[in-house]
Amino acid sequence: MTKTETKTGKVYLNYVDQWLDTLPASESEDFREFAEVTPSIIEIWVYAGIVGYPGTFNDLSRWVKMKFKKLNRREILNSEIAALHADIQELRMAITAGEIKGDNGAQRLAALEKELRSHIETSDRMNRMTDKRGLVLAGADRVMREITGIFKDDPQFAEPVENAINAVWAKIYSELSNG
Repeated sequence: MTKTETKTGKVYLNYVDQWLDTLPASESEDFREFAEVTPSIIEIWVYAGIVGYPGTFNDLSRWVKMKFKKLNRREILNSEIAALHADIQELRMAITAGEIKGDNGAQRLAALEKELRSHIETSDRMNRMTDKRGLVLAGADRVMREITGIFKDDPQFAEPVENAINAVWAKIYSELSNG
């Protein structure tokens, strides 16, 4: 962790906090709220790029990990899938060894297999949705950066382009969040 001291004497422990202080208060607060509630670091990175974050992905990732506790849903779901699979194997061995009666074991086995299939379907759905969102957001980010680059030297278009980019970002994110 590096310390940076500004001309005003303010000390920053990381680049992201320093960058956030350069934004208008409302944008800075909106970004912090977004980073707090969004589980995906990729989505946070894309949003940061849209509001002008010039730093590295690693700096932003470390800042997010330091500031906000993120629940790794994918890891939890995968460990539940592995545990269910192990339980099914143990139950099959117990049935085969005669430790559990066949009809009772068959019912428990069917219930566990149904739960396992449900977990696998949920995992697949999460992966597809994450991939879709990531691709859409990365594409939108690229387009917005290109448009900004094209009009960066023309002050007449700077504000309208920035307003349009913010509106498009809000619409895309809203559609992805609701769909």
